[in-house]
Amino acid sequence: MVAPLALGAVLAIGGLAAPAQAVAGVGSGSAAAPAAGTAAACALVWYDKYTAGISCDYGPFKGWARCSNGAVAFGTRAAAGATSYAYCSQYGTTLKQNPVEWGTSAA
Repeated sequence: MVAPLALGAVLAIGGLAAPAQAVAGVGSGSAAAPAAGTAAACALVWYDKYTAGISCDYGPFKGWARCSNGAVAFGTRAAAGATSYAYCSQYGTTLKQNPVEWGTSAA
């Protein structure tokens, strides 16, 4: 089990921007984002060699993770409090780690 991390902190560590479609809905005021004035709380709640599990306190959303070959794997649509799992194994590769690059998109 991995301790939850703040979304902004993880993305800042990697220094990379999320894919354009992944940014839409994260704190933008869209239907998938929390109400204005509230903080979007998402966390990387689990990962292994091939998969990242992302959970948010709002929904619906889709988690995404960067794979070691550069591909971006998207998880399935998840409701608030549920976990969206992004599988790099679908691309025949592993999850990029140190740090794990992840985020969310509007579902």
